[in-house]
Amino acid sequence: MANFNGLSVIANREAIRSGDDLLGAIISFRSKDEISTLNAQLTQIKQYVESLRTLRHEHLNWMSTLNGLLQMKEYDRVLAMVQGESQAQQQLIDSLREAFADRQVAGLLFGKVQRARELGLKMIIVPGSQLSQLPPGLDSTEFAAIVGNLLDNAFEASLRSDEGNKIVELFLSDEGDDVVIEVADQGCGVPESLRDKIFEQGVSTRADEPGEHGIGLYLIASYVTRCGGVITLEDNDPCGTLFSIYIPKVKPNDSSINPIDR
Repeated sequence: MANFNGLSVIANREAIRSGDDLLGAIISFRSKDEISTLNAQLTQIKQYVESLRTLRHEHLNWMSTLNGLLQMKEYDRVLAMVQGESQAQQQLIDSLREAFADRQVAGLLFGKVQRARELGLKMIIVPGSQLSQLPPGLDSTEFAAIVGNLLDNAFEASLRSDEGNKIVELFLSDEGDDVVIEVADQGCGVPESLRDKIFEQGVSTRADEPGEHGIGLYLIASYVTRCGGVITLEDNDPCGTLFSIYIPKVKPNDSSINPIDR
């Protein structure tokens, strides 16, 4: 690790040899922030894998139930189960496709709804939520990372609290001048001592479980700050936390809008 004019860099050194003779060395430098961002993005990929694992788990449970009913020759119940599950899933898919033009975001939300159900939680997408365009400066993967990390934090906070109703609410809209993202939970909340630094890398409310925690909110803050947005954190009623993000749809000194290709 080295520091040049306030910039923290990670140095790697490789020797140059000719046979047994040492001719010199090559030193490469890479920004520490860049490495941190790559680590955070890797964490996001792991979250996508977890979402796929959840869907697989749900499917296997459903198939096991179906197989049991078939063995018991409960054919009417099998038919009702298949029709009911298919209808419910299709209604969710159709509503997500209609409200969220970006397919990666819609797919993420579908996976999170399933994940919440597996955890014994209920995720509600607030009526009126919609997304027809991404903010300038964010691609689908980055925007999905913001939403996904907020939801993951809300899930964890809800599971760690004995209070609240185990409901996580998401409001997402680009109807006004800003893209607004709000995630509310009734979980354990964020201690006052951490609120001023909760978006710093490595800071987490889960002090008892060191490791990869403390990366998600840091990644969110880096994306939002880059786009000129703001993040607010406040208490939810009657308990828990409400995270709100506002990202302008127009860059400073730029009147262009970033539409999503359908």
